[in-house]
Amino acid sequence: MNIHLKKALRARLIAVASFLAIVIILPVFIWLNHEKPALRWLSLAIWWAPLLLAVPGMFKGKTYTYGWTGFIILLPFFYAFFYITEPLKVVWASVIVVLSVIYFLMSVSYVKQFALSQGVKTNADAKKAKGIE
Repeated sequence: MNIHLKKALRARLIAVASFLAIVIILPVFIWLNHEKPALRWLSLAIWWAPLLLAVPGMFKGKTYTYGWTGFIILLPFFYAFFYITEPLKVVWASVIVVLSVIYFLMSVSYVKQFALSQGVKTNADAKKAKGIE
């Protein structure tokens, strides 16, 4: 097995684990933050539901899913970062922030290492592989 493919699979495993941890922890954190049920459901729809769109592509190992989820992972990151200054919520918020950063770094690593395992080293190589040039 190619060394880059091994690194890619390791990064993918860590990325999926951290993403799923966020998907599980974030709704609990949101639920505990809001006293009114309407705000709970609205917050879940805004901050948590977009994460669920990525789960099927992640399990299929699609590299473009890992690419665009780098933007979506900012939702829980910003939500938790907002609460990091509150003493009662600092642990939950810190866990979500750390998991978000781990996911982002591992998803970027997965995409890069997977491309290297396929022999793609530059954008020109990628365009040739797709038949664009």
